[in-house]
Amino acid sequence: MRARFAPVNTVRDHRVAVLVLDGAKALDVGIAAHVFAKRPSMPYDVRVCGERAATVDGWNGLAYAVGHDLETLEWADTILVPGYRNPAEATTPPAVVTALRAAYARGTRIAAISTGAFTLAAAGLLDGRRATTHWHYTHVLHERYPEVEVDANVLFVDAGAVLTSAGAASASTSACTSSGATTASGSRTTSPGGW
Repeated sequence: MRARFAPVNTVRDHRVAVLVLDGAKALDVGIAAHVFAKRPSMPYDVRVCGERAATVDGWNGLAYAVGHDLETLEWADTILVPGYRNPAEATTPPAVVTALRAAYARGTRIAAISTGAFTLAAAGLLDGRRATTHWHYTHVLHERYPEVEVDANVLFVDAGAVLTSAGAASASTSACTSSGATTASGSRTTSPGGW
């Protein structure tokens, strides 16, 4: 009698890095980690990272124990950048800009949740592209980064390798979209009522 063995999965899980920066909003970080949580039907491997492996101060008294640094972006197939408070006053660290540009050059999909779009704009990844962010900050994104075509009337913009979402409520849709196969070039946008 032959022994039966479970089939061996030769396809590795989709690797997702959640890049947590100073001032990160709990809902945005939580959505990113939850949507891609490891389950039998969800073949994801998620790592939360920051500029360095350390405690990252969040918003409203929260802090995140981040176990991985920017090298995680080299490992990832998809990078999610959660939103953070006061994006008009925040400065994206140069090491984060460099790491995101390198990831983009390698073909990694990168998605911003809400005000995480400011980080992508700082890295130049939104130059000449349609993008969105939290409605409260769309005018600030436009003023600070005039080379970005800011669309305040959509929930998310999928520009192929780069995605942006309007806020936490639309982030789960954007996150799910970012896990799919690479889309054709161009922008696919979903607006309220246009599911």
